[in-house]
Amino acid sequence: MNIQAHDATLDGSADTRESALIALAQQGDPEAFAELYRMHHGVIAALIARRVRPNTALAEDLTADVFTKAWAKIPGFTWNGTSMRAWLCTIARHAVADHFKTATTRNLTFVGQITQVGDAWAPVVSNTEETVLSSLALDDLRHALSEITPRQQIVIRLRFLGEMSVRETARTMGTTDGAVKTLQWRALDSLRKAYLGAVA
Repeated sequence: MNIQAHDATLDGSADTRESALIALAQQGDPEAFAELYRMHHGVIAALIARRVRPNTALAEDLTADVFTKAWAKIPGFTWNGTSMRAWLCTIARHAVADHFKTATTRNLTFVGQITQVGDAWAPVVSNTEETVLSSLALDDLRHALSEITPRQQIVIRLRFLGEMSVRETARTMGTTDGAVKTLQWRALDSLRKAYLGAVA
């Protein structure tokens, strides 16, 4: 089967083509699924990357998981006349949410891997003394982050490092918008207290 790649813009002829590719993939045709992958990979990868930023390795892993799950589930996919992109986005959102839900039950390594926080939050320094002082401040911040609860670490990561909205954070964590706002307020309060204790 020789299928030429096309751009991500899905017009009427592309819908028909996508429908044919889905039907072939549902019959187990790996080339048809590979073409569906090429059609949708960019959008799915960008969606996941925004939600797990700045961890590009995690984004790549979750993107691969999405397409692995899609390949396994495509026999049950029902074509409704629109692009399968929405279905893939749903799988992607669930993959990200599942990742962060399980993060609360495993030892969070997030605090030890926040080198990007240093880049984003560290002040601009112009001499050796300022460099030492800014690294001490970053060490205090790392220590303060390790002192708050895992769920508080997650909400800080999603809201501020991942730049997610309250609604996106709520969906990712499997909770309500109000619960995220409360958790964020408590996390910031605990982080402030822990940071002040670290620098005292």
